[in-house]
Amino acid sequence: MNSRYFTEEHELFRKSFQEFLQKEVVPHIEKWEKTGTIDRFIWKKFGEMGYFGLNYPEQYGGLGLDIFYTVIFLEEMQKINSGGFAAAMWAHAYLAMTHVAKEGDEEIKQKYLTASIEGEKIGCLCITEPFGGSDVAGMKTTAIKKGDKYVINGSKTFITNGVYSDYLVVAAKTN
Repeated sequence: MNSRYFTEEHELFRKSFQEFLQKEVVPHIEKWEKTGTIDRFIWKKFGEMGYFGLNYPEQYGGLGLDIFYTVIFLEEMQKINSGGFAAAMWAHAYLAMTHVAKEGDEEIKQKYLTASIEGEKIGCLCITEPFGGSDVAGMKTTAIKKGDKYVINGSKTFITNGVYSDYLVVAAKTN
């Protein structure tokens, strides 16, 4: 092995993931691209195989692996010629889930992170606004604390996985 970063175990993972993608994903890409939807079964298969939990803690069902497994995951997803599919999986695993893992309290992690790793729940990150794009400094959406809850006022658009999501991670300005 002549890689500075990837070990033999990494390369075995790469080969296994390539085979999984060819068998379970590639045969459906044309249909998913035409319909603009991704069947729910594939999210669950990704979860069953551990692909959504590569770098997340074992206590939530993750595998706790190093960052190079994630690099391989992202590299191989790009090779199947479906930017939409790759973006959907990436947005779930590395946008929505990252925020749940880093900012969620224990109850949120148990409810959403574990189910996301399993592929049972799909998440999205809501940043883009109709007139401001993804400029978080100019974001108009607000979250005002009322008692033990927040009241969110604003709108988001062009949200990857928005149509599939079981939960939303919403970017908003707070008081």
